[in-house]
Amino acid sequence: MHISEGVLPGSVLAAGWILTAALIVISIMWSRKKIGNISEKIPLVAVITAAFFIACLFRIPVPPTSLHLVLSGLVGILLGPLAFICIFIGLVLQALLLQNGGITVLGVNSFVMGFPAMLAYFVYKFCSKKTNSAISAGAASVFSIFLSTILLAIVLVASGIQFGSLNALFDIVSNIPVLSTLASVLTGSTFGLTLFLLMVMNAPLMIIEGIICAFIVPFIGKVKPEMLEDSTE
Repeated sequence: MHISEGVLPGSVLAAGWILTAALIVISIMWSRKKIGNISEKIPLVAVITAAFFIACLFRIPVPPTSLHLVLSGLVGILLGPLAFICIFIGLVLQALLLQNGGITVLGVNSFVMGFPAMLAYFVYKFCSKKTNSAISAGAASVFSIFLSTILLAIVLVASGIQFGSLNALFDIVSNIPVLSTLASVLTGSTFGLTLFLLMVMNAPLMIIEGIICAFIVPFIGKVKPEMLEDSTE
């Protein structure tokens, strides 16, 4: 999900920072209205930020490239409005300590991963009224990665970028009957083909993170149910 430094044009970088700044303000105001004293949530935010930071170190090989865990859905479920702040801080640390992403692209990366995390909170709340916490958590997690993939495709197409890994993935997809047909249909649409290839690439990540969330959230509900109170109200 990380976009590297020096890849995006200035207009896209500026748009990313504007959206990120706006969401930081919204996140803080929303949290104050919902929670009251935000300082009470600082220990929880710190722990989940650390988990988000570490999760990105685990890579999943998806030829011809590899993906890393994001856990944005889990972050959204546990933190609600503060999810964006958590992901923003985590990405700052990753950029400074691990050289993942970068400072100039921090706005875009934060929006691509943080905004879906905030919305995953609402997906979990809605689904938890209809079904059990495991299915609700899995659905929220899959939704978060799904939306991040759409946002990433929009950023790439708006920037006029084609990554070599997508071209290599297209060659692989072309040898798979059903997928090759879909790819052929979408070749006339730059956005459609880019989104399709990114969806194929991120599908394993959606499944893995959905399963992880489906196990972790019910466990938290049993041992520390107060952590999910805001998400089930």
